[in-house]
Formats: sequence, C-alpha cells, structure tokens
Amino acid sequence: MRINKKIIDQFIGFIVGIGAPVFSIAIALETFPVLQEIGDVANPAWRLIVMRAISFGVIINAALFFIAMNWGRDHVSRGILFSCIPSVLAVVYFQFIL
Repeated sequence: MRINKKIIDQFIGFIVGIGAPVFSIAIALETFPVLQEIGDVANPAWRLIVMRAISFGVIINAALFFIAMNWGRDHVSRGILFSCIPSVLAVVYFQFIL
C-alpha cells in the first residue's frame, strides 16, 4: 500500500514542530539547573520558566512555518501549524488551570 506524500509531509512538519518546544524546554532546563531539583509543577518559578520556554518554541514554530510556506512546502507548514496545538494546550494548562 502506498502512503500519500501529503500525509508524510504533514507528519514531518508535525515532528519538526513538536521538536521546537521540546528543544526550548531542554535549553531552559540546562540554563536553569535548579529547575531539575524543584520538580514541582505548582512552583511559580518553574511555571514561569516553562511558560517562557514553550512560548519560545512557538516562536520558533512560527519562523519554521513561514520558511516552509516560502519554500512552497504547504503540507509541511500545515503539520507545523498542527503541532502548535499541544503547545497552546500546555500554555492554557499552566496559565489558567494550575
């Protein structure tokens, strides 16, 4: 069975888009090693740093989205756009639920 190239491109975009916030959270944990010791999600300092890291990841995703659009890779950019949904849910969770 042949897999549609559009679906593969969207999946690649999704994986790249998920990688940006994960990368920014890893950078934040390396920059602020005290966060690894805290480990409490309810701590305001931890929430602030994670919120900033997720926001930075979304900014990276926006740049990747527009680069993919300029290169004519519409399905990759759609995958990047879909990958922002978990980031938005995380922001809502950290900002309003916790």
